[in-house]
Amino acid sequence: MKRFLWTLCVLFCFAVSLRAAEFSFLYDGQPQDLSRFQVQTRQEGEVVTETFTAPDGKLQIEVKTRKYADFPVRDWTIRLRNLSAAESTGIVSDFQSLDLNVPVQGDAELRGFLGSTNRPEDFSAFRETLEAGKNRVFMNEGGRSSDPFFPFLELCVNDRNGFIFAPAWTGGWKAEFVNDGQRVNVKAGLIATNFRLLPSESVKLPGMAVFCREDQPRAAFQTLIHRFMLVHRVPRDREGKILPPITPVTAGGGNKTPEMMQKVLDWAVQNALPFDTYWVDAGWYGPPHEDEHYTNCGPNWWKYVGDWRVNTTTHPTGDLRPISDAAHRAGMKFLLWFEPERVQVNEIEVAPGVVWKNPILEEHPDFVNENLFDYGNPAALKWMQETIYGIIGKNGVDIYRQDFNTSPGGVWRMLDQKDPERVGIAEMKHIEGLYRFLDEMRERFPNIAQENCSSGGRRIDYEMISRAQVYCRSDYFIGRKPGDLAFIQGQNATRNTLAFLPFQGGEGNGVPIGDVYAMLSVFAPGTVCTPTDFDGALVKREFSADETHWFQKIYGLLDRIKPYWSADFYPLTEDATTSNAEWCAWQLDDPATESGVVQVFRRAEAPDESRVLELQSIDPAGRYELENYAGEVKEVGGAELQKWTVTLPQRGAELIFYKKKK
Repeated sequence: MKRFLWTLCVLFCFAVSLRAAEFSFLYDGQPQDLSRFQVQTRQEGEVVTETFTAPDGKLQIEVKTRKYADFPVRDWTIRLRNLSAAESTGIVSDFQSLDLNVPVQGDAELRGFLGSTNRPEDFSAFRETLEAGKNRVFMNEGGRSSDPFFPFLELCVNDRNGFIFAPAWTGGWKAEFVNDGQRVNVKAGLIATNFRLLPSESVKLPGMAVFCREDQPRAAFQTLIHRFMLVHRVPRDREGKILPPITPVTAGGGNKTPEMMQKVLDWAVQNALPFDTYWVDAGWYGPPHEDEHYTNCGPNWWKYVGDWRVNTTTHPTGDLRPISDAAHRAGMKFLLWFEPERVQVNEIEVAPGVVWKNPILEEHPDFVNENLFDYGNPAALKWMQETIYGIIGKNGVDIYRQDFNTSPGGVWRMLDQKDPERVGIAEMKHIEGLYRFLDEMRERFPNIAQENCSSGGRRIDYEMISRAQVYCRSDYFIGRKPGDLAFIQGQNATRNTLAFLPFQGGEGNGVPIGDVYAMLSVFAPGTVCTPTDFDGALVKREFSADETHWFQKIYGLLDRIKPYWSADFYPLTEDATTSNAEWCAWQLDDPATESGVVQVFRRAEAPDESRVLELQSIDPAGRYELENYAGEVKEVGGAELQKWTVTLPQRGAELIFYKKKK
């Protein structure tokens, strides 16, 4: 089954095909021609629902497609059902959630970004020529959607036209591009499928999003994508308002005592720092046990994952109410870390002669496959919902932080091997259970916000972005790294992914106090402050007045920038790589106030001392007031600002606020 999603017309103008979505599969080993299926179509606004019923009357495919009237974007979800209550379907195999042909003339180009793998290369750009007669496969066998590739893959047909393909799936995926010289065939879907549906069974498969770039430079297209994500994909509250990024402060993990946590909160409040969230990370749970209180999360945080009792040795009240209530009194939200999909399966000696075994394994061994809690098991999912939702309610949690520090692909492949006629089912049911877990949490707690972490940013995808923000893009940010590797990575993460992920977090704990270049490099919409990571400040030593003043200045700037993350994003330099010889810059502009902010970096080995940046949304006839990081103010004409010459020393950075004068 091959149909064009878009057909090529004069001047590369794309016309929409009759069918809403493009997919393909085999049924009992045979490629399927949907013209033989019974088809029903209904439309509600921008959403078209198509149901395809197979000639055997059992297999039904439901595709819900949304074609956005205001953006060149189309996305769809796919569900398969067995309509028979008595018999299994035939075998569905090689299901491609996307299967389309894009006309080309000879070679094409593939572009994109690496995902998060806890390396300096995280979120750096790549570009490859897809020669005629060649193919290229992208795949994340580990089962986490943005490890090792950021799941927004770009096919450039020429300089001004192309597509971005985004698997809407928080699990494993595979995408293949095959160029025969006249067209590029693009396929994407689960890594492997070969399954029967049991009587009355239904499963959710990966969805897809396709962004069409028509007669437009790539930079302008990235601006358009950023607008689309803000309008249609970022998380919103129950009234439909965008959930803004947070400015969090933390004592690190829950291995800290209530007194230590309170001391960090007091420092923030007494010094009028603009934090709006108090963050408690891993290490607050498990059996009663002595812990090390000083490092971030401590050395034992991973040992007791899955035992969601509060560690009463560190937290004698048996809950986290002391810090939660104190944060609320200070006008802050309370964020708490969880990792409900992973289970520590090893027994641990917590004291001489006292052995701990995870309660889940004792009470419900059928809820766990290897170290993976089975979200595809309805009884297990209900148990985890009651457990985690109960903790949220008891502790007054405002922001739920979900981590996931394992690669589930191996577990799913192990389950596939147990029944060769159910390949793919375990993953599909787990991911659908994950979505249900998050969605029903918001139904239970309408005001809750959700944050998505996975050993850093390894679960960033089109589907998850609409539910949860990402406050930790990469674990490589944590702690000091050689040279500027972490700071280059911070620049790359913001410059390269902001179009797709408008609200994301930075980590400042590897930044030497006073290092402006380093701190500006890790600036992001939600940059967390962890005072204890600065030589144990506030738990082992006090901050000096100068150190506190530096934090006031830095986070004052972050607070001032915050509204602009919801404005227009303009990349001012090419997609960033790991090279230390590049310039990197971007602009955030609010057309309503005719103001904005620009960040510019000249990396340590960049040879040119000056760079001309073409700022956007500037009135050439206007006058603008500029204020830099140091607080220096000057006035310039709009024509000068449109082609702004920036001069910086090597390893230099600048932050400029601008506003049009009335």
